[in-house]
Amino acid sequence: MISVRQSPEAKGNRQLQHEPPQPGETNSQWLARLKQREGVLLIGGSALAHFRIRVAQSHLRKDLLPSFWSLAGILDGDRFSTAPLDGLGDASLVPLNNGVQTCRVADYSEPERYPNIAVLHFAKDPAALRENIKRVQSDRSIIDLPALILEWLGFVWGAGQRGNPLLQGHGLPGAALVEAVHGLSRIELTPGLSSASSCPEAIWQSAKWWRSYYQETAGATAPTHAGAVPSGYYAIRQEAAAAVEHERKKRRVKS
Repeated sequence: MISVRQSPEAKGNRQLQHEPPQPGETNSQWLARLKQREGVLLIGGSALAHFRIRVAQSHLRKDLLPSFWSLAGILDGDRFSTAPLDGLGDASLVPLNNGVQTCRVADYSEPERYPNIAVLHFAKDPAALRENIKRVQSDRSIIDLPALILEWLGFVWGAGQRGNPLLQGHGLPGAALVEAVHGLSRIELTPGLSSASSCPEAIWQSAKWWRSYYQETAGATAPTHAGAVPSGYYAIRQEAAAAVEHERKKRRVKS
């Protein structure tokens, strides 16, 4: 199990609002309808790699069920910064950019492939996050994202004898980027996590169950504390993790 601290909260954060998608609405359209253009973006995918990532995070949940989430990034308009495991492109750019990529929201908009989405707000001033993304991208000494990418690629591909990276203290690259950027902005993103196992589930649990912690620190004198009480929206189309796309491809091969 991953070592976590239990929140004193008895009820979840009411400032996280469930906003069901409208019929046929894509993730891009959902964000546009809610006028969400910045914040921490969480996505839960249904491809096989995303399924394995969601299952790997079950160790952070009391019920040991898979997470809703498989990718974390920082939203900025119609794009977001993350350290993805899919769409790596030219491998030479990974060490050059410390694994950080700017991805289009439109590429993660299809509901069947990416059924779950959330936007969470932890920062009083999101502008500071943009500058710190550049710092992480250009300074590998802050956090070595390529090393985390290698650990997770081995796991999702089932290569060799790779176990669950979270149990070995290796955070998910995109979530590690999000946490590092907030840390540089003087915001502790996951107060309940007592290890380096950054992941989307830990970010989600923090926003949902650690409201009192953020309320106390947000009331402190700026600029020492730049955090705010988490707020945001989420939509869950697929509660039980399943590799839907993988099954669809299998059906095509058989036919």
